[in-house]
Amino acid sequence: MARISRSAIAFAFFWGSGVSVTDAHDWYPITCCSEKDCRALIEANGETVLESIAGWELWDGRVVPRDAAKPSPGGKFHLCENPAKQVLCFFAPPGAS
Repeated sequence: MARISRSAIAFAFFWGSGVSVTDAHDWYPITCCSEKDCRALIEANGETVLESIAGWELWDGRVVPRDAAKPSPGGKFHLCENPAKQVLCFFAPPGAS
């Protein structure tokens, strides 16, 4: 029986489930993510982001300075945080406000 790589299986899963492969951890910088710390924010789940003078205000009161945000592909906000809720990286879509 032929061996199938893990990445081929992951691609097939995400493609077949309707989830974009960019929603997987393939594009997050390794410095932000250990393949579990990053995710797209979902406004329907209450994960809102507002722009303020201080920067990007997250739904839970945390603020990410504007200059700390990295560009996000796909038009969504993404957050990388450790289990203690410390922001490791934050991605904002171009032109978002």
